[in-house]
Amino acid sequence: MTLYKNELRSKALELQNALEKQNIKFFFDDNSFRDYLVKLHADDISGGNLSIYYKPTKNTYSLKKQLNNSKFDTIIDSVWNKINHFETYAAQTGIYEAFVDGSYISGVIGYGAVIYLGDEIKAEISGTVADTQFRQFSGELKSVIETIKWCQANCVKKIRINYDYQGIEKFAAGKWKAGNDVSREYVDFIIKTKIKIEWRHIKSHTGNSKNDKADFLAKKATVRSKKSRNEYFFK
Repeated sequence: MTLYKNELRSKALELQNALEKQNIKFFFDDNSFRDYLVKLHADDISGGNLSIYYKPTKNTYSLKKQLNNSKFDTIIDSVWNKINHFETYAAQTGIYEAFVDGSYISGVIGYGAVIYLGDEIKAEISGTVADTQFRQFSGELKSVIETIKWCQANCVKKIRINYDYQGIEKFAAGKWKAGNDVSREYVDFIIKTKIKIEWRHIKSHTGNSKNDKADFLAKKATVRSKKSRNEYFFK
């Protein structure tokens, strides 16, 4: 018996129907299922396939794409985001969106943020945090601080910040007590800013391409920093 076949079938049908409205056709059948996974194939053999994974511990779905035609990539991302309620503001609203993340790899803390207006990338921000005491926690909060600084420098008055680490909003809203210098400095910064912030939690690794891009930038910053230090060491 295939594990979680009913859940996967339901999500696959939802995606299939939504894609058909965009004149993109994928299909699946009983042979498409594996434990925790269903694969959808394009009706045109040159189109590639989509894999939906289910994580029962968090009740989340993630999407992996293997497409031979990149022109469908953005449309599929948009459809996946819509059926999972990840939609972003349209550019006409004038409301910016930021996707933020932090990372800790091999003793280096990185942060990453991608800022959008509609689907247009307005900025990519990344770097490292010197104090490694709190690991990824520091990177998560730093990504928000740097995003707000960018807004201040570019006269952006309102932004929605999309995050996966819940402390980003809960510290700012006073729902979690700031118990160390990093979180206290973060809260103080958020309280003082005049930028209007809207918060939205998006679970990590659910196939949101914009969130994945922020995660990539945070990880890339740690690798870049480690490489630079190694190059310096060997000089």
